[in-house]
Amino acid sequence: MKKVAYIFILLLFTPIYSYADSEIIDPYEKSNRIIHNFNDKVDVLILRPVSVGYSILPNPLEEGISNLLQNISEPINFTNFFFQGEIEKAFKSISRFLINSTIGLVGLIDVADKMNLEKNNTDFGFTLKSWGVKEGPYLVVPFFGPRSTRHLTGSIIDMVTNPLNYILKDEDSAIRISPSLLYAVSARSGNMETIDNLRETSIDYYSSLKSIYIQNRFSEEINEGNDDMIDDFFQSLEEENINE
Repeated sequence: MKKVAYIFILLLFTPIYSYADSEIIDPYEKSNRIIHNFNDKVDVLILRPVSVGYSILPNPLEEGISNLLQNISEPINFTNFFFQGEIEKAFKSISRFLINSTIGLVGLIDVADKMNLEKNNTDFGFTLKSWGVKEGPYLVVPFFGPRSTRHLTGSIIDMVTNPLNYILKDEDSAIRISPSLLYAVSARSGNMETIDNLRETSIDYYSSLKSIYIQNRFSEEINEGNDDMIDDFFQSLEEENINE
């Protein structure tokens, strides 16, 4: 626990720089590119093949798993929206969790969405932003991919405070990490074509992913419409290649 506290304090104060919060600088590009290449090999050799197998699942089952993963994240959304002062969104998140965990069969069916309680995702990185903490330098983290230092701090806090960790604390390691692995596979499967095309057509895959990440983090609607944003970025990339 002391190590977690140390990491939190270190990362929390690292992002405080004088540059504008509307940009992310990349002072560690050399090491970032090395980690990026490592992550890309992990994706090509492991994550993508597993995701291809996962995509074979019937659509209703795949959708049910996606709904379940979303439901698991609602307590984190609730806490962060509360600390951001977004009380209405916090109420929607906890309402979604209670409804989908009961009527929705532990979240497999998104009943709350049919009741006009739409999804709103956030994280502790955005909570720090609401408290005035700067974004910080751009990083590429092994296995996790692009992060700013503020986002990385938020990810660590979210993982530590996730109630699921305490529910599964007495289970085997494989069971404890299974939700995170399943989320990674589900997300990769859902963006299969876009990621593959981006890798194949990008002149600089590292820079393309960084641009997408920055656009996502600075979108006005927190984590809403990210898939559309990625598709728009890829479409603009294709148009540039055609014009060239």
